[in-house]
Amino acid sequence: MIDYQEIGNNIKICRIRCNLKQAELAEMVGVTSQHISHVERCQTKPSLTLLVDISTALRVDLYTLLGSNIPVHPDVSISVEFASMLKDAAPEQVKLCLSVCKTIIEHGESHQFK
Repeated sequence: MIDYQEIGNNIKICRIRCNLKQAELAEMVGVTSQHISHVERCQTKPSLTLLVDISTALRVDLYTLLGSNIPVHPDVSISVEFASMLKDAAPEQVKLCLSVCKTIIEHGESHQFK
């Protein structure tokens, strides 16, 4: 079952972190401030389109807004975590991280890390 209260709370937290008022977020996503208020207080269920628009406006991924509402396979969770860590890194830093990871994996195969 989807926890719309959690989604609303996550939207509010992210909006406040971005120093946005409900009216400002509403304008960015093309709805009224009352609609944003209703979503945040779980009086209205947001559409998928609205969630995508809100996540884009707040510069967060959908996983952040949906929280525990999506069962995430561990591999996906790790991928999202790596992507989040590297999103602001310079290209050289990304290459270095990939090189280090590759070395660790290759080294682990030869020494059977567990």
